[in-house]
Amino acid sequence: MLSGKYNNLMDARKMAQALGRRGGRARARTLAPEQRRQIAALGGAARRRSLELAQRHADNFIYAAMVLELQPPPRVERVRSFNGPLPGLYWT
Repeated sequence: MLSGKYNNLMDARKMAQALGRRGGRARARTLAPEQRRQIAALGGAARRRSLELAQRHADNFIYAAMVLELQPPPRVERVRSFNGPLPGLYWT
């Protein structure tokens, strides 16, 4: 039977964080300084690419909003009767 000390709920997130720190620090101790620099450079380059991509997405949304703003409003013609699709409501 388990004692009361082991019956407490464990926070899995905190446990995973602690194990990750232990593993990361142990791995860093085994790596050469040049290897650590190389890994850090790769991480920095990935972050830079990610930020550039996010900026490109934001610029594309701004451009799309400007294009929509510059388009003329759809032309609607008044007719008494029609056959087929409504005139003037579709982009051509």
